[in-house]
Amino acid sequence: MVETFPNGFHIWASYALVSAAIIGFAIGRVQVELTSLLILVSLLLLFEIFPLLDAAGEPVLETRDLLAGFANPALLSVMALLVLGNGLWRSGAMDRGLKWMMGYAGNHEKVVLVVCFTVIFLTSPFVSNTPVVVIFIPVFEAIARRYSIQPSVTMMPLSFIAILAGMTTLIGSSTNLLVSGAMSALGERPLGFFEFTLPGLVLATTGLFYVIFIMPRLLPLRISPMQRFISGKHRRFIAQFNLGADPKLVGAAPRFNILGINGTRLLLVQRGDHPFVPPFGNLILQEGDVLVIMATYQGLAEVHTRFPSLMFSTSGEEDMPEKGAERESWLSRDQSVAEAMIAPGSQFAGQNLEEIGFRTRYGCLVLGIERHARVSRHLTGSIIYEGDILVLQGSRDAIDRLREHRGVVVLDGSTQPLPEARDARMASIIFVCTILIASLGLLPISVTAIAGVSLMLVTRVLTLKQASRA
Repeated sequence: MVETFPNGFHIWASYALVSAAIIGFAIGRVQVELTSLLILVSLLLLFEIFPLLDAAGEPVLETRDLLAGFANPALLSVMALLVLGNGLWRSGAMDRGLKWMMGYAGNHEKVVLVVCFTVIFLTSPFVSNTPVVVIFIPVFEAIARRYSIQPSVTMMPLSFIAILAGMTTLIGSSTNLLVSGAMSALGERPLGFFEFTLPGLVLATTGLFYVIFIMPRLLPLRISPMQRFISGKHRRFIAQFNLGADPKLVGAAPRFNILGINGTRLLLVQRGDHPFVPPFGNLILQEGDVLVIMATYQGLAEVHTRFPSLMFSTSGEEDMPEKGAERESWLSRDQSVAEAMIAPGSQFAGQNLEEIGFRTRYGCLVLGIERHARVSRHLTGSIIYEGDILVLQGSRDAIDRLREHRGVVVLDGSTQPLPEARDARMASIIFVCTILIASLGLLPISVTAIAGVSLMLVTRVLTLKQASRA
């Protein structure tokens, strides 16, 4: 057998990887699943970049051979692309583009929808259409809430456009990948990345025109009582936080949307014993001021992400960690936000936030309160009533433990992780590199997709639990 590398190179490289796996398992500093995945990716890259060739110059071990003990490489590619898409969503990478579009379009919901459909049309050919739909479902839910559009009018076009655009490239549809894998297994030449792009574009462009201009006129308007409740104008929360040494805010003049986040509004500035209400005149924000804002649920989560130095004081001045390791824990990656309703007959009803002590007793911070008709500008001493809804921040375990408490009801589907700006940038870089390398034909999509998932896990954009749920 003739090799392009020194005799025994692949043998010793394989021994080295096996030894690394054994050492990793023995030390236990890295999770077993992640260690195994990294070894698998290393093997795939080893035999793709440095192929082992026979006398005829044909590769002895290919990707499908290395993955034969797991599943069809095409199926693994689809699963890995789902995880990559989930990483884009959880890191907030998708939210940035959405917020830019909303800010650019203003109150023109049709412009936002057309832009979003175009983005899906351009994205689906390079990502399996299934994760594209999964990624954009929360995006279209946010658009529906922002512009009071019925979700039924947006969700079906989302699915159709993703399917149509996915027909234009090899990885755009799981069916294409499975067919290509079957052809390769039969000894035929596998499908090329852009082999059927031209006829696919003809069908996809025609379908895009139909979905944007004709389908909305045919779809009925449906709204459930739960959707009516969720999308109502009353879904606003009151929150207050201490202004630290944030260069973006200290020295600025207070204004209606000083945070620059959709769905937030400045209600009051408290400086010592003196409250200032709009219009604020010549007031300049100083370190130590207390800002009281009205915000949507998503707005509160974004305040935490974009202004991590701000110290939420809704939980009470004495109950809020302001510095040290304890405060750093509230800025860690393992943080989520959730909505919780004060249940009828709850022991918390009639108490204020300081008396309840959500942080010390339950490991959760209160970021905001929905006060219904009883909007209070001073939340620390405000009395909690039955039916009030709180926005809570805490670890996933702390929120899960709170679900077992009879005094509060954690609303289903409201729990979401708090993304970091670094995670969004890293997820975008990993995703772009994964698709670019595969589209250029440098490495098979099954290798680049699995390697991309490994990078998201190593850089902690995703946890193993989040990846397994994708």
